[in-house]
Amino acid sequence: MQRYLLLIVGTIVTVALDQWTKVLAATSLALPNGELPGDASLIRTRIHVVFESWFNFRLAGNQGVAFGLGNTLPEGWRVPLFVLITAVAAAVIVTLYRKAEQQGLQRVALTLILGGAFGNIIDRIRLGYVVDFIDWHLGDKHWPTFNIADVAISVGVGLLLIDMLLAGRHKKADEAARIAPD
Repeated sequence: MQRYLLLIVGTIVTVALDQWTKVLAATSLALPNGELPGDASLIRTRIHVVFESWFNFRLAGNQGVAFGLGNTLPEGWRVPLFVLITAVAAAVIVTLYRKAEQQGLQRVALTLILGGAFGNIIDRIRLGYVVDFIDWHLGDKHWPTFNIADVAISVGVGLLLIDMLLAGRHKKADEAARIAPD
């Protein structure tokens, strides 16, 4: 159990932070009646400008996955499919985590990815869509709105890439050391 402590605690903290920020966004950015409609495409909200030229908080609902992919899936398929994908991803992450005994960076990355996946699947099960609220833009060109779970997943993937690059460098250095004459 000790070996899974980071995975368990890190996932819980990531999910809690994600859900807490989504509640804050929903309560402060929703229309005056405070309700989010069941159809995420109907969400109309106030925009809170943080830095006018590049950053806002804007409540949005995403029925698909990254960049709205999957929005066109039939309603009855969307949530069950995403739950299945999340369950498979969680099983793969736990397996990879177990095998990464001495790789701290990889374990942190996998923990962030799992926490982010669970944070978003909670929304899908509860609401039928994911609550997004971070709006980056340059002028009128907007990056797709995202949330803390998306940030955790992105940082986790970035850390995995860094870990792979570092592992490749260590492997090359080890091979060079074996080949080099004494």
